[in-house]
Amino acid sequence: MTLAFMATAVCSAIAAGIGHHWAAPVRWMLVALAWVIGAGLIVYSYMLAISLAAMLFGQVDDWGSLLTRAAGATAGALTLACAVAEQRRVRRACSHCARVHGRSPERRTDPTPRWAYLAAYVAIAGCAARVLVLVVDSITTHKPLPFALGAPFGIFVALLILAGTLLPLALVHRFGRIWPRWVVPLAGRDVPRWLVLGPALFVGASLAGYFGVAGMTAWLLGKGNLAQAPVWKVSMEMFGYTLWGSGLLAAAVSHYGLTRPDCPSHGCAVPRALGTSS
Repeated sequence: MTLAFMATAVCSAIAAGIGHHWAAPVRWMLVALAWVIGAGLIVYSYMLAISLAAMLFGQVDDWGSLLTRAAGATAGALTLACAVAEQRRVRRACSHCARVHGRSPERRTDPTPRWAYLAAYVAIAGCAARVLVLVVDSITTHKPLPFALGAPFGIFVALLILAGTLLPLALVHRFGRIWPRWVVPLAGRDVPRWLVLGPALFVGASLAGYFGVAGMTAWLLGKGNLAQAPVWKVSMEMFGYTLWGSGLLAAAVSHYGLTRPDCPSHGCAVPRALGTSS
């Protein structure tokens, strides 16, 4: 409730333009507050991903909780949208494309930052660690792998693994922004940015919130059945999921900037002319 009321107050202040006459440091504090509150609402609603996954198997029996979690996550996303809008104004970004010309990427073909590559491969490493635990556990307990359990659970696990391998690569490599040659009907065209960003943000926030915050807290406090599990297993699961989610979110930031629509103003003309060779 506290986060919800604070989000209402901060978003109302931003929407009303109250901070436009404040000094830049104070406006940055407002932006930071909006980021913290928005992220807090999303983290607090970390069970939304589990509820949505349960819907695939027809196991949702508490629609009130589902709607509450969905409302919290939606409110958090809208609060973050307000934070981004105010941040653009404080940075004096272009009103047409939200870039700070001369410092922001201007085209989809611009190089991906090194930190984004690192984040993407950290996400892949986190996924690999989690899958390794799954395989080892299946071998030692003589249980079948999830793929052998049939649909829809096998399909769900397959999609989850793709979200830990193909999705991070798409966030930082060219084929995630421009369709490659082998996609004959679409070759050379722009990949819809939210086709990649949407799953990355959803999966990244879900994993980071559920395992990075709730899971780690439960583990440290000795709650649930985590205390009875082997330390190596819990460590690889918790850190694997956390690095996976955090890596996706970080790489998504780079992808978001690289896939902004072209600027219709004259602001992009000079950078494009100077950077055609790249």
